[in-house]
Amino acid sequence: MGGESGSQVRPVLLYDAGCRGCRFLARVIARVDRERALAIMPLQDPDAGALLTALPERERLASWRLVAPDGTLAGYGAGLPALLRTAGRTRLGRLLGLVPPSLLDGAYKLLVRNRGRLGRLVPDGPAPRRLP
Repeated sequence: MGGESGSQVRPVLLYDAGCRGCRFLARVIARVDRERALAIMPLQDPDAGALLTALPERERLASWRLVAPDGTLAGYGAGLPALLRTAGRTRLGRLLGLVPPSLLDGAYKLLVRNRGRLGRLVPDGPAPRRLP
């Protein structure tokens, strides 16, 4: 994975490919990331585990993750500003960065609790994959 040295060259968005809403949101991010600044892959991808070695196995599917080239992880609601900034949506990322992380995490947890119902409201489609 990555360049010749095996290092990661761009941030990677990891998401749950088993979740219809998550697949939809990953496709949205892939579409708005016009500069292709992000690599994108499912959390269930065999290559994803190598990016999440800092997390205990039981926590790996708890949230989407943004993995920076230096190994820094973001996720849950609090990680949304970094994801949006990386995908080229800097204004929206800065605006959401003004919201307390605890509120963003709370909103994310509410979405997760209702993801089955919410997932039925969005079009289904493939799980996007854009290699690092």
